[in-house]
Amino acid sequence: MGVGRAIEVRHIRKKFGTFTALDDISFAIESGEIFGFLGPSGSGKTTMINILTGQLSSDGGQATILEKNSGELSADDLEQIGLVGDTSGFYEKMTLYPKLFIPQTTLCK
Repeated sequence: MGVGRAIEVRHIRKKFGTFTALDDISFAIESGEIFGFLGPSGSGKTTMINILTGQLSSDGGQATILEKNSGELSADDLEQIGLVGDTSGFYEKMTLYPKLFIPQTTLCK
């Protein structure tokens, strides 16, 4: 990543039925910054991450990561992203070392 914005989110909206998970969310993260999402369960943290990584489409707004639309990221782009969640029950008994290579082995298939 070069100098400038690593992530930019403008007016993102996402609903699940009648539940509004994200409503007009905007922020920017500069290259080299460390950023975290904090909030109670159901506040939209995971939804925002899923939109940023292209796993979920938004209902409106724009999200770019590495200067690309979040829905158009390649496996090479995703390899440059560091993401740590607070829980990972599926991999609960796995040690740290194998967890580091999960994205590489799953995205390169």
